[in-house]
Amino acid sequence: MTDDLSRCDMKKILIIDEDIDWLSALKSFFERSGYEPALAASYPEGFEMLMLVQPDLVFLDIKPHDPSGLLLYRKIKQQDEYARIPVIVTSHHTEALKLYLPYGDSAFLKKPFQLSRLLKTLRVYL
Repeated sequence: MTDDLSRCDMKKILIIDEDIDWLSALKSFFERSGYEPALAASYPEGFEMLMLVQPDLVFLDIKPHDPSGLLLYRKIKQQDEYARIPVIVTSHHTEALKLYLPYGDSAFLKKPFQLSRLLKTLRVYL
């Protein structure tokens, strides 16, 4: 019974990234850190999962050469039912930072980043 109650209190994090190995590593890290991760390996799958999971936070990888990630980010920030959800944007490309800045309250982590920095960022938004 206690496990059921603690699971209800766990914050849900939707991780959207095309790198399957990275998704798996983040899933394990978030689970060990007390979060409930949901995974999406593409932007369209990410939007579907957003609707299904109703996460407390979205962890979104953006590639500047692929406009789909920025379009998904805009959908999240411009639709009333999702706009309250914080987004942590990640990218190997520093120029991705300027793409999302006009849209809100999100954080940016340049890959690779230290897991301790990720945890500090999560605590700010959750």
